[in-house]
Amino acid sequence: MTSPSTALEKLCLQSWDVLSSAPARYWTFYVRVTSDESVKKDLSIPNQCRRAIEIAKLRGWHDYRIYVEPVNVSAELWTDKRPAFKELLDDVAAGRVIGICARHTDRLWRNNDVLGKLIAALRPQGVELWDFNSRFEYKSAHGKFSLQVLGAASELEVGLVAERIREMKRGKALKGKTSGGPPPFGYTSQSHRKAQLIAEGLSPDDAYRQACIDFPVGKTWYVNEDEAAIVRLIFELYTSPHYRYGSKRIARHVNTMGHRGRTGTLFANATIMKMINNPAYAGYTSFDETAYDRRLPSKSPRHMQKLFAGEHPALITPTVWQLAQDIKAAEGKITRIRTTSQSDKETSAAFSLTGILKCPQCGGSLHGRSSTTKAYGQRNYRYYFCSNRHHGGADACSFRCLSATLVQDAVWNWLHDILGAPEFVMEYVERIQKRLQSEQPDGAKHLQVLRKQRDTLKGAIAKYFRVFEELSEPDVAVLDRVRELRAELQTVEMEIAKLEARTIPIEEKINPERVRHYLAKLRVRIAEQSDYQRAIFQELKRTHDLDVRISPTRQELTISLALPREKMLDDDGGEKRLASVLASPDPKGRQILRDDNGSKTPFTPSSM
Repeated sequence: MTSPSTALEKLCLQSWDVLSSAPARYWTFYVRVTSDESVKKDLSIPNQCRRAIEIAKLRGWHDYRIYVEPVNVSAELWTDKRPAFKELLDDVAAGRVIGICARHTDRLWRNNDVLGKLIAALRPQGVELWDFNSRFEYKSAHGKFSLQVLGAASELEVGLVAERIREMKRGKALKGKTSGGPPPFGYTSQSHRKAQLIAEGLSPDDAYRQACIDFPVGKTWYVNEDEAAIVRLIFELYTSPHYRYGSKRIARHVNTMGHRGRTGTLFANATIMKMINNPAYAGYTSFDETAYDRRLPSKSPRHMQKLFAGEHPALITPTVWQLAQDIKAAEGKITRIRTTSQSDKETSAAFSLTGILKCPQCGGSLHGRSSTTKAYGQRNYRYYFCSNRHHGGADACSFRCLSATLVQDAVWNWLHDILGAPEFVMEYVERIQKRLQSEQPDGAKHLQVLRKQRDTLKGAIAKYFRVFEELSEPDVAVLDRVRELRAELQTVEMEIAKLEARTIPIEEKINPERVRHYLAKLRVRIAEQSDYQRAIFQELKRTHDLDVRISPTRQELTISLALPREKMLDDDGGEKRLASVLASPDPKGRQILRDDNGSKTPFTPSSM
């Protein structure tokens, strides 16, 4: 099958030779299709070009040129979105065009705003206006009125079609059906499978027959297990406290593992964010109800539209998808894991407090950066700077840079002393034990019901096997029923395993010395890996409202943390927080501002 671009290359889009100079004046044809019209053979670009050449010969237009839009565009747009149309009007303004001809007037305009601009460009040059059938007179009042009627009719048609499409998409969304288009990465469909088979060399009929066998229901999404595993990995890297990677780092990680996109291309950070924002992975369909009520085209991304339960299978749970949206909203672009521009991996480190620290002078965000030259006695000096001072200079903010290593170590040491005490850990474990013990009676009853259901399913499977052995010929219905029972049995056994793990009480006493030794090892490990620090800081920011503030004098560092939910309120209803003020040993506050001697003197607590 010949592609439109190949067929267009065989046509000559101008009457004169390419090597010769263009005539002083010539006739022009304008060719354009929309995305819906591009699949219709009688409206395709090659067909319009052939018809234009025939009309030029019939009307005796010896000098002509055909202007073709390179992409599918709408006639409601002006020259900023239609490059061929802009080139045509530039030639009109230069006085090189005798007349303009198109298949129909809706090729040139579909509303009266574009019509008015077009006539204003044609009238001073005396350019004629034609379609494939007749000439249009636009200089008189009656001629201009007739063109306006045609433009209004085209505009009405566009509006009615848009309303029908909106109603169709809304109806599908309410029913949980997909609104069309190719399935997202992680899913496949009958039409997508057909296209793959045709690309592999099968004929369209054979490809369609095989696609119907693989995926019997058309216009339905099926899970592509290979791609679905990559999607689940991306969400795990984004949401899991063990990773909490940003989109760029996820893209590098996935590409390093050898995974590729559907067309064999590398994953980019924009592709990762598009997948994270897609609610279809959680089993949702979406529709912009706000734009629908206001009778406006939808401009909101899918993750900000109203969500409906979809018919297609989910690749992740709605809880995981919502957690990804909460992380993205809370942290934003600049608070993900950042690395320096150094290629040396030893100097590459995360700025753990990005998104938490605020400038004490102007309230702007403090961003992390590493110096590429020797500064303050260190070759790779890591520091935080005020974003407002960076963009507006010292007049916008007078706050200078802040040593990242000193501040991050001070916050981590404080959190370790507060949260890493053996008494705190043992109290937390005791609360978990009490909660598990309170759930044991109900869990034991549910476990008994599941075990009984498991025994019933095993007996039913054995019964069907006996029936199958007694049959003279294999019965497909019996085998299908056995498969269904096995799947149900597997689900029940998984629930039993989860419930048994929860109902087993923890009897072993915790030794405070072992806890203290483990926390000391954990402190050293996290101090060496700032990526882990950042994951903990950001998790505490979301769950316990971790707050870190620098005093305007740069001599004090205030750290506060919300207590657990059951201790959040005092008797009088006020909020209850745990806070400390860490003071710099240097009265001038230079230790918190910068490290002149290259030392790492920790902050000392001044109050509790």
